[in-house]
Amino acid sequence: MPSNDGFFQDPKKAAAVLKHGILRRYLAKFAGATATTAPGRRVAFIDGFAGEGEYRHPVTGVTEVGSPRIALTIAQDLRARGINLECTFVEKRPDAFGQLKALVDSCGDRSALALQGDISDHYEDAIRRSANIPTLVFLDPFGRSLDHDQTVAALAARGDTVPTELLLNFSLQAVRRMGARLYEDDGAQGRTATLANLDSWLGGDWWRGEFLKEELLALPREERAHPAALAVWEQYAARVRDALGYHSYDVEIRRKPTDKPLFMLALFFPRINALYSYNDHVSLAAQDWRKFLAETEFAEAEALDETDPLLGESRLAEARRRFADDEEATKRQAIDDVKDSVTRHLGVLGHLHVSKNLDKVLGAAVGIARETHIRAAWKELAAEGATSDCPKGSLEKQTIWRA
Repeated sequence: MPSNDGFFQDPKKAAAVLKHGILRRYLAKFAGATATTAPGRRVAFIDGFAGEGEYRHPVTGVTEVGSPRIALTIAQDLRARGINLECTFVEKRPDAFGQLKALVDSCGDRSALALQGDISDHYEDAIRRSANIPTLVFLDPFGRSLDHDQTVAALAARGDTVPTELLLNFSLQAVRRMGARLYEDDGAQGRTATLANLDSWLGGDWWRGEFLKEELLALPREERAHPAALAVWEQYAARVRDALGYHSYDVEIRRKPTDKPLFMLALFFPRINALYSYNDHVSLAAQDWRKFLAETEFAEAEALDETDPLLGESRLAEARRRFADDEEATKRQAIDDVKDSVTRHLGVLGHLHVSKNLDKVLGAAVGIARETHIRAAWKELAAEGATSDCPKGSLEKQTIWRA
């Protein structure tokens, strides 16, 4: 089974900024929230494709952090609050595991465990070790993930008495690449093995029907795999939800706004009350991602200014101004989207509980808007005479009433 090959080969990728921004915020929130009723205030984190943990780039000298370093830092912070975050990291590649083990050992956290091997060989044991304590499982492969049946069986066996959530990074690019082999001749070298591998990953050959739909076969061959992979993801996510009785929330992970998504990062969770805070974490991580992309542009503009200065406004000043304008436009659009959605649904329902009806509150702004945007939208709607007044404090448990 593949690991995170190539994940740290370049300076920190924009896609990793978004993914790690979500993980860093949500792991801390999950552990803090569930530890209050957990035995011994213990919470588990299982990282199935851990990688090196962190990596010092040989050219830039910058240390790039991976999920293990993020988790170990959070664990250290939580210990000061009397919360024990017990981390299990699994990595297959010997060279990457050596670095991971050194990182774990250097932290002096006796509850942290680094295991070498394929996640399929350690998964059930790791789940069993955390049988009675809240557990967040993080599966973040570079390519294919743990087989579907194995993924859900161990989680389903825990029942619904112990908080258990799955944060899964699903590789659309792997599904595109592997699934496209359906279009090759039957005798093509490696075709049969690749398709069988995908069957195992996805829990059957049902996905083949998505790649062979008539409307896709009518497209040029090079245009078929992406829409097919997105359709496969929708069905796969539904199968995980159905098998576990969970809800899910997914986020497209891409390098740039104009790129096709590389992954779908999905949280599968049993209780809807996890959704409100998770959406806030996604929104803040998306803001980090936009800032990271802008800072890359700033660096390029500054370099050009040094080699080829302009009269008047510098390229760097222009880039900074454009970013500020774009962020303000993003904020305004998010508020307007929330207003439109709230107005539309209030016309039918009469009232909306903010967290229980979060999808209806956010509308098109899901993953972009968070509480600050909901508050601004609610205040504007109240001023327009469309809703009840917006209260102070957290809005999570509040209800918006039609005026």
